[in-house]
Formats: sequence, structure tokens, C-alpha cells
Amino acid sequence: MGEYQAYVTGDDGQIERRIDLACADDDAAKERAEALVDGHAIELWQGDRKIATFEPDPLKTGKATGWIKSELRPPD
Repeated sequence: MGEYQAYVTGDDGQIERRIDLACADDDAAKERAEALVDGHAIELWQGDRKIATFEPDPLKTGKATGWIKSELRPPD
């Protein structure tokens, strides 16, 4: 088992919290880290080796919700 760190980053790119993961390999760690994405980006690291960054789906964030609703309004 390998030790991995998933870092939740805010809109400003700063780390908001760290989640420690124990996974069999990089692929398993990537799956677990990607599942953590919920409105904030996740950076996956193993020690000082950056493995991947997972970005939230912009259509599922609150920022896009207003834009989507405005596009769905009937024209005046």
C-alpha cells in the first residue's frame, strides 16, 4: 500500500485541507481522488511527486447555475 495525499484547493488555488489516502497504486489513488471532487479541485500527490489534478465539472458548480438558468429563460 502506498501513502498518497489529496489536497482540496479553493478558488484562489490555496490548499483548504488534506486527505490522506492509502492505495495499492497510482491508478487506485487517482480513482479515489477523482471521487473527492465536489465543487473544488483536487491535487493528488505522493510525497513530493504530483500525480494528477482533478477539476470540478463547471456545469455542476454554483457559478454555472445562474448562467444556465438565464439561458433557459424565454426571450422577452
